[in-house]
This record gives sequence, C-alpha cells and structure tokens, in this order.
Amino acid sequence: MKIALVSLGCPKNQTDLEYLVGDLKEESFEITNSIPEADAVIVNTCGFIEPAVNEAIENILQVSREKKKDAKLIVTGCMVERYKDEFSKEFPEVDFFTGVGTLYKVKDFLQSKDSKGEEKRFYSNNRLLLNTPYYAFLKISEGCNNNCSYCTIPSIRGRLASRNFNEIVEEAKNLIKNNVKEIIIISQDTTKYGIDIYKKPQIKELLTEITKIEGDFKVRLLYLNPDGIDNSFIDFVIGNDKILNYFEIPIQHFSDKILNLMNRKSDSNKIKQVFEYIRDKDSSSIIRTTAIIGFPQETEEDFLKLYNFIEDYKPDFAGFFPYYKEDGTKAATMENPNSKRVVNNRLSRIKKLQKKNTMNTLKKLKRGTIQCYVEKTNDDFEFILEGRALFQAPEIDGKAYFIDGIADKGVGPYTCKIKKIVYPDIYCQILN
Repeated sequence: MKIALVSLGCPKNQTDLEYLVGDLKEESFEITNSIPEADAVIVNTCGFIEPAVNEAIENILQVSREKKKDAKLIVTGCMVERYKDEFSKEFPEVDFFTGVGTLYKVKDFLQSKDSKGEEKRFYSNNRLLLNTPYYAFLKISEGCNNNCSYCTIPSIRGRLASRNFNEIVEEAKNLIKNNVKEIIIISQDTTKYGIDIYKKPQIKELLTEITKIEGDFKVRLLYLNPDGIDNSFIDFVIGNDKILNYFEIPIQHFSDKILNLMNRKSDSNKIKQVFEYIRDKDSSSIIRTTAIIGFPQETEEDFLKLYNFIEDYKPDFAGFFPYYKEDGTKAATMENPNSKRVVNNRLSRIKKLQKKNTMNTLKKLKRGTIQCYVEKTNDDFEFILEGRALFQAPEIDGKAYFIDGIADKGVGPYTCKIKKIVYPDIYCQILN
C-alpha cells in the first residue's frame, strides 16, 4: 500500500509524523510523494492559530480532490485534537482522524485492526526523517504549564510531560549514528525540561550527556523562554563546543503591562538581563526572538516599548506576528482589541526595523568566513546549490545559495565566504 504525506505546522508536529511514518515503513508500507498514486493520504494538521487552521482545511479539501476515488483520507494532529467534537460533521470526506499523541492508531486503521489503549505520547524507534536527513529535530517534552493567556497549546497538547532522560539520549545516539550532523532540541518550553518527573530542570544535564556522544555533530536549542534562562545556563551553552551559540528566545512583548496580560513569566528587566548577558559573554552569539503585535489593550506607547527594545538590543533574527483571537483562551475575552489597520501598521514598522538588524548582522558576517551545509541543487537553477549557514535555523532564518566553489564532501559543513546578501538570504563561495 502506498502512503502519501502532507505535513503542516511546527517541527514538533513534523516529528510526530516522522515516528508514524517510520513505523509504517517498517510494516512494509511504501511512502510516495504522489497524492494521485497513493492508496492513502495522511494530512498532519496544525491548529494553533487561525491561519494554521485555514491552511489545514485548504489542504484537506485539496487532497480530497487530488486523491484516487478509493484512496483513504486520514487527518491527524493539532487541529483534530482542538476541534474533535465537530470534526467528523465538518469533514465527511475524511475516512479516519485522530489527534495528538495517538497517531499510532493510523497504522491500526490501515491494517484494519482495533486500536487498544489510550496512549497519550507517541515515540518510536523506527523514525524516518522527512527533511534533508543531515539534521533532525529531537523532541524532549510535550505540553506546557505556562498557560499564556493567548495560547491554545495546553488545551491541545496538555501539561508539561518530559520524556525519559535515557530515552532521549538513546534517540540522539541513533540519529548521530545515522550521520545526522545537527540535533535540534525542541519542546514547548525547553528550559523547563524535567521539572515534572525529576522535580527540577534537567536541561543542562541532558545536554551534557548528548554532547558526550562521539561523532561530528552540533546541537541547536529552540524555544528558550527567558524566564528559564540564567547566567549559568548561558555560560554552559557558550562554553560547550558542540552546542551552537544560537539562542532562540521568544519574548512575545516588552511592555510589562502587556506581558502581564499575556501571563508571561518574564518582565522587561528579565528580558534585558538575558540579552545583555549573552551579548557581553559572546558578542558573536546569534539571538532570535518572536513577538506578538496588537494584543488586546496594546497602546501605541506599549508598542513603542517593544519597538525601542528591538532597536536598542538588535536581535539578529526575529519574527513578528499579529495577535489572533482564539476561542477558549483568556485573551479572547479581553476588552479593547486593536483594529487590523493599527496592527498592520505596527507590524510594518517593526518588520522594517528588524530587517535593518538582520542586514547589519549579515554584513558583519560577510567580513569573515562562515560554516555552511549544502543540501541540494536549486529547483530553478541547476548550477546553483542551496543550503544554510550554521547561524541559520531551518526554514526560519533564510537560506544560503552557493554560486562558486566545489561541494565534494556531501552536505559538509564547508568553510564559505558571503559574496552577496539578498535579504534574508546569502550567496556564498565555498572555500574548502
């Protein structure tokens, strides 16, 4: 039986699907890129915010049109979990659906078996990477205890549930044994790893064990909320040669009034302290952040506090997103929402500012050499290779294009020189 896949949403969602696909392949199912040729199509959905829900609906409807008449349509993931009570009524064209943590039931459905038990977390030893296989996301926990007032994650994925320490280390060993060169640590809140089962954070201990594994690889950390970052953690990361000095720190805002309304655990002083210590400790470290624009009761004064912070502290990369009113969240009941016109105006201003920050970072990097991975030939120009630099996280920080030099050692990494910057991408020469 041939299975086609549509993976939507974040790396955590992709990882869930990779465990399932690995199990299916182990059972002799064939994975295909062609929806019209498939006997079954799995659409793994995101349901975090309104655009993600709309994207999932569009993909479900498109797949139902493209697939063979008798092919099964299976829908899984966050949107199903969030709207499970309405899902079967709204999508009669779907043959089977299951939510977060129970993707294992898909295999039973395809094999016409009854699913036993109510397993809430799904990991597998048969994982099959769906991205270019020199890097892999390593999920260390599920769920979140923060209860930010705008966020649907706790209602979709539940409270914090850390994976067993040894299980994570074993998966890391297997990935490295299979030539993975970059392990990307993911969760909803990475610095809180272990609090639920070990009664205190264990992220440094976990990283220590992973970086002891023999092999030529790097570790990247994502989802580091500022309230979980102290000076000793920054010292640890910068002092470990196998961990990239790349800090992905979602601040979400900088106005203390808005941070309080968001139920964030960090105030502006904590955020400043974290950024300042990283810059003082290693000015070459890369900092990425995210923020929400147009939260209820955000005034121009509140926005300017965030704007001025971005101007003064100059994160190397940043993503800014409009606030979406999501049913079931505390923020959805708050008064004084901002108009779309106001939100779009603020978004435009802060994105323009951040473009300057990122361009300045890339211009500084252009003066020296950088390390890059080469992934594939460009789809449009076969004489250009593409990949990314080590200071770029997959999918979010732009791409690297290689216009000179020879890539004769697989994916690399290669020592390169930036020859040209076309925001947010770089064009490079491979030196060796």
